[in-house]
This record gives sequence, structure tokens and C-alpha cells, in this order.
Amino acid sequence: MGSQELDIAIIGAGISGIAAAKFYLDIHPNCKLLIFEKDDSVGGVWNSRRVFDTFYTQTPFGVWEFSDMPMTRPPEEDIYEDAFKAKYTSQYLETYIDRHVWMGQTLRDRIVFNIDVRRLTKENNVWSISGTSSSGETKTFMSPKIVIASGLTSVPNMPTLPGQEHFENPIIHLKDFGQSNILASTSIKKITVLGAAKSASDLVYDSVKAGKTVTWIIRAKGTGPGFFLSPEGSVSLRTIHLIATSRIISTLSPSLLNPDSWWNRILQRSKMGRKQMAKFWATVDKSVFDAPNFDDRGAEAKERGFDKLKPHTPVFWANQGAGVINRPNFWDIIAQNVQVYHADVDELRSGVICLDNGHEVPSDAILCGTGWVPSLSFFDRTLLAELGLPQPIGDLPAEKARMWDSLEKDADQTVLDRFPILANPPEHYHTPVTHTPYRLYSGIAPLSDTSVAFVGHVLTANHFRVAEYQAIWATAYLDGKVKLPPLEQRQKEVALFVAWCRRRYADNLFRVVASTFAVTPTERIKTALIDEARTTKRFQSSLDAIRVIYREFGLMGLYHGYAGTTLKQAGATAFRMGTYNILKDFEKSRDITQSTVTNFANGAVAGTVTTYATQPFDTIKTRSQSAKGASTVDAFRSIIADGGVRGFWRGTTMRLGRTVFSGGILFTVYEHAVALLNPVTK
Repeated sequence: MGSQELDIAIIGAGISGIAAAKFYLDIHPNCKLLIFEKDDSVGGVWNSRRVFDTFYTQTPFGVWEFSDMPMTRPPEEDIYEDAFKAKYTSQYLETYIDRHVWMGQTLRDRIVFNIDVRRLTKENNVWSISGTSSSGETKTFMSPKIVIASGLTSVPNMPTLPGQEHFENPIIHLKDFGQSNILASTSIKKITVLGAAKSASDLVYDSVKAGKTVTWIIRAKGTGPGFFLSPEGSVSLRTIHLIATSRIISTLSPSLLNPDSWWNRILQRSKMGRKQMAKFWATVDKSVFDAPNFDDRGAEAKERGFDKLKPHTPVFWANQGAGVINRPNFWDIIAQNVQVYHADVDELRSGVICLDNGHEVPSDAILCGTGWVPSLSFFDRTLLAELGLPQPIGDLPAEKARMWDSLEKDADQTVLDRFPILANPPEHYHTPVTHTPYRLYSGIAPLSDTSVAFVGHVLTANHFRVAEYQAIWATAYLDGKVKLPPLEQRQKEVALFVAWCRRRYADNLFRVVASTFAVTPTERIKTALIDEARTTKRFQSSLDAIRVIYREFGLMGLYHGYAGTTLKQAGATAFRMGTYNILKDFEKSRDITQSTVTNFANGAVAGTVTTYATQPFDTIKTRSQSAKGASTVDAFRSIIADGGVRGFWRGTTMRLGRTVFSGGILFTVYEHAVALLNPVTK
């Protein structure tokens, strides 16, 4: 059977694959594009086959959606603290692929379902995609460009359990839990859950609520129990999410993704700044460790091993799985009903799990909330090495291994110079290193091949937003419109990111973090929309503005005004926080009581100082990011020509009307948010 020729192929129809296809078709509506999906529905971990009735989102309603199609709010009975049942995400994605049409074809029309891509090879600058259909038929497709959107939650990480062939009872992973009848089965009375993170906690809770006798096993040779924030009795999931993803909180983390501004240098490199950071993270630790009441629930809870759920390292180091509890009375139910062991499985016998601490656990089923491995099995060893993808350490050619060792050694010193706090992590379990890390430029692009892009191979707080920005960058990259730095510089940047991940995330060596490169593009789009609304109406929506700017200026058009935006954002943060802290310290030295009124007043003064100090940058940014677009230098010259030096402060009064109140509100909410991170416990 002959092969089908395409213009571009996308592997995976999860959130990232859908976003990549959608934006590429916006720019190239006539192209031959196909998405290959192993399942019979879209969504990846959110598809209708994998979700179950008690599976909830971790991100609040109103944020967990694409920017061009709002989600309809689910019924209130299916919402808990702004989290909602995952089935509504499945329905949303199915609707999304039906509503988007190019040249008479929907996104659904362009998806090949039930095909397992087994092999990807490249010859003469063309990719060959070989897959097997559900009927066993082998199909081949050819394409000069390819996007890998198979992600990090497609292939289960199933533990190797000695003697599992003798167990005789079901052993299933979270991936298949939604299609099983484990909880409904009357013959299954005793369930054992393996795993330490959020997915395992969901399986434990749901099994208890189904009336099962539940044992929770967290392996001893691992990073330990996950840490969880509970919105119950304190703040809502929406509030937790907004706090965790705010710019103020991001500055309190030693991140390469933050600008190296003088404000961040004070926070990260001075003793005073690190002391303030330590106070903040101590507050977070207190909220995480105090809410469950691990050590003071009585003799029965202790005998059941409830205290073994206490995380082994502080939250700051992100050394274990994390999540937000979206189940009512979670900790009480676990403490009263679940037997917890911190041990490794020695062997399985018929209906029995034997642990290395001598305990034997009768079990009618084993549920594995044990995570995932990257979906990259369709690449051979040669391509894994060439593309900079995880592979067994021994498979990496010796010359390349020496090169990366040298680069990452130098990069490690750079990380420690910038973030001294990362030099001394607490004692923690070290997982044996068996594979190399991802080595992709911007988390998307291989260093040696411009015909393939990787999207969704990141861990992020908001998959939808990151998926859309990766789709824009990947499209420009595959179109040859991204001006890449020289290879040596890209290698150094990749090495720096790998070295930072090693230091920042303690044992989670291969964690890939989404770059928050959204500020300048979103400011550019917003300003262009406002400007063109005054004249000819060209843009129909934010996404239409992205398409038009991309066509007229290329990817760099989204970064017009980058200098102005960066100076404005960095300056605004520095002046706002600096002024506020000076005022607060002055008041404390005079024993002035801190209250909502003083917080608001301090914030309002900080907003005023910030406005006058950063207005010139804002004026330059606005001129650069108008619908016509202009370079920073041209914008500077035109402002001088139009209004002289005073022209840089034009519009200050109007901006003050917003920043005075927003500054007051910002710091009032900030102080309350810090206080609310200590949950109310009774």
C-alpha cells in the first residue's frame, strides 16, 4: 500500500496537539495536515475513555480553556472549590475540534484516530510516519515537517513487581482506571494503591468512598509522599492558582525564567532578600504540614501509619509530587480509613502483597498511581541522540557526553552565582540517574534539526496557555521565521537550563519547565487591538490579531516593544515592591499598626511612585506596539518629535487613575493572601 504525502504531521491529539494544529492551520489554511491519535477520542489524559466520574481538574474554571472559546460553566454540583469534573474538559475538547473549520474541513476531519505510531524515520529531508491501526493494518505517511505532541502523560510508568504473574488479581494503571469496574465490583473488597503523588491520592480517596478496605503503599526507595494544598477551610482553588502563578510570587522563586533585574538580584543574592524568601516559604511549609495534622490524630491514626504521609523535604525544593486537594474532608477520611506503609514490594503471591518490612497485605486489586514516562518510543537510538531526547546514558556517544558534561559544569557555577540558595539542598533521596535529560532549545526545538518541534513536553501550571504559546513559537520555527542564535550559544542556553533544573528541583532531574515568555506578546496584541479600534477595524479577536501580526511582521512582530515592555515590567515590579517595603519598614519602626487601611494606602503610594517612574517606558511600549508597529528607537524618536521630553509622561493622569487603586488593591490582597496560606484548622 502506498504512502500518503502531507505538508505537516502532528503526533498526538491532546491539548498541545490540538493547539499546534489549530494555529498552524490559521497561518496555512490550505496545507495538508493530519493529527495521529492512538486513542478513539481527543484530550490525552483528559479524553473520554480515561476520565472517571470523580476525576477533577487541578486548575480552576475560567482558566482551564483555550483563549478563543470560553468553556460553559459546569453544574454547581460538579464543582468543588472552583475545580470541576474532568468529563467537562473532555466534552469541551470534543466541541472545540468540531467548531474550528478551514477549507470546509474541521479539526476532527484531520485527525486519524486509533492509530499507534510505531516508527518515525527521516531520509532525504522527509519524515516517514509508520503506524498500526486498531485492525492491525500498517499505514505510512510522508511529511517534511512534524510536531511531536505525544506529551508526558501517554505512557504509564508501571512498576516491576516480582511475582506479579502469581498475583491472579487485577493490576491496573490510572490510565485504564476509568474503563475498569474495580470500584463497582462486589468481589473486590480490598484495594491496594501504589504511588505517592496526586493521582495516587485520588485513587485512595475514591476507593474509600466506594466502601473498599484500602492500603496505600509509598515506596521507601523514592522521594517520599507528595505535598498537597487544601482549599477547604482557607482559600479557594482559584485563589491558590492565582497566588501561585502571580508575578509577585514568581519573584520569590530562584528561577531562570525571571528577568535578572536589580530587584531579583536583591532577593536572590543578598542576605536580606534570601531571609525574606525564607520567611515566605516557611509560611507555605506551615500551611502544607499543619493542615493534615500528621502527628496529632491519636493512636489509631498513628497505628495506621498516617504520619508516614508527611513530605520528606520542604515545599520549596519541589522534590516530590504536588497537587491541590479537591475532595471534601480528604485528610480526615484518609486518617480514619487507610492503612499506610512506607516500604517496597518484595514479592507478590496469590492475592497477597509481601513488603520488605515484613508486612503482608491481602489485596483483591492493585491500582497504580505511579506516573508516566515520555512518549518517545517511535524514535530509534540514533534519532534520540541527534534530537537531544532522553535516552539511556550509555547510549550517548562519548564525545557528546564529554561536551555536555563540560557545558553543564560551567552552567552549574553560573546557576549558583545567580541563586546561592540552591547550593545547599536538604538531605533527600537520590534516584539513580539512568537517562539523559531533554536538551531542547526553548523546550521545543532540537539543536540539530529544524523540521521537527516538540510541544507539550513540559510540566506547567496551566497547560492551555502554554500550549497556545508553544503552538505560535513552533509554527514560526517550522516556517523558518525564528532567528536562532548560533549553535554554541544555544548549547550553552540548554546546558544552563538543565543545570538549573538539577539544582532547583532536587531529585526531579528530568523535569521540564514551561518558559513564561508570554508578557511581551500579550502586551503587543492588547495594544494593537486598542490602537486599531480607534481607526480601521482590522482585528476580529485576539487570535486574529496574532495571525495578522504574524503574517505582516513574522514572529518578532509579537515582540515589538520588547525593550519598553521589559523595562516597564522590571521597573514597575522594582519600584512597586521597593516603595511598599520601605513604607512598611518605616511604619513598623514607628509602631504603626498594619491594617487593611495602611496596606491599601501603602499600595496606593507605591502605585503613584511606580507610575511616574515607569511612564516613559510605558509610552515607548505603547508607541512600539500600536497596530502599525515600530522599533523601540523609532518610537523614541517619534515621541520626542511629537511632544518633546514631556511627551514621555503623556497619559500619566489617566494611568494614575488605575494604578493608585490597583496598587492599593494589589497589596491589600497580597497581605491577606499570605495570611490565608495558613489554613484554618480546628
